Amino acid sequence: MRIPKWGLFSLLIFANLIWSASFTATGLAAESFSPPLIVMARMIIGGLVLVPFVMRDVRLGVWTWKKVLRISLLGLLGFTLPVTMETEGIRASSPALGAVSIALEPLLTLVVSAVAFRTPLGPRRWFAMILAATGAWVVAGCPRPGFAGYLLGDLLMLGAVACYAIYNAISGRLTADVSAASATSIMLLAAGIGCLPVYAWTGHAWPRHVTPASLWSLVFLAFFATAAAYLIWIFVLQDHDVASAAITLYLQPVFGVLISIVVTGERPSVLFYAGGAMILLALFLGQHRGQPSISSAAADPPSAP
Repeated sequence: MRIPKWGLFSLLIFANLIWSASFTATGLAAESFSPPLIVMARMIIGGLVLVPFVMRDVRLGVWTWKKVLRISLLGLLGFTLPVTMETEGIRASSPALGAVSIALEPLLTLVVSAVAFRTPLGPRRWFAMILAATGAWVVAGCPRPGFAGYLLGDLLMLGAVACYAIYNAISGRLTADVSAASATSIMLLAAGIGCLPVYAWTGHAWPRHVTPASLWSLVFLAFFATAAAYLIWIFVLQDHDVASAAITLYLQPVFGVLISIVVTGERPSVLFYAGGAMILLALFLGQHRGQPSISSAAADPPSAP
């Protein structure tokens, strides 16, 4: 049964809501676990949760070693490499650049998609994406990067954003010939194995005392923010255009502020309302177009390499 476009869009909104909550969960998990261990555990546990789908497809003869290698490399590109760069970049960069990078990721995703696949997006979609990026920057409080950071940290953060953007743009096409669940499992397992040398290199000790809050936060990150949310992302991109999916990433700062309001009881600033309105308008402009949809134009996508 084919899921209607509004259903796929609703799934994307749900995935972004989960990712927004992951920032708070990561902070709680970091009270007992080191950041590299959190990332590695998320990837490995999330991948193992979906392994039954891989075994099913193996029995059906869907997988070949060439496909496994391709999906594994996609996992290293989309998870291991950017997370490593991001972790090191945050140490040397300013929090402002981290906030701005959230606005850059969907925009770069659109650029990569337009260049790599020559996707005809049109001025309305470009305007919507730039409007959403501006809205995300406003929600973050209009930060100005570069004043408290260092060049190496800034470059690492931007490199991580570029990796995420490339992954977002190509993941749907490179997994089109396999099921979303088994592809997500192999990607996450490959990324988790790739994190092993990173964890060893950072030299963090194994946690000796784990609080219940940290443990349950890690469970949420592994099962929901990783296995479920990334499965939704791959599943939707296999049947949805990249631009419509990428623009929903701008909901994360809005959801993040709303979650913070619920948890801390703080009142949002005027900037939040202004930026949120810009993002919602951009979502409307990006989803409702008079011209044929990209997914319809690419109903028969080229076979993945």
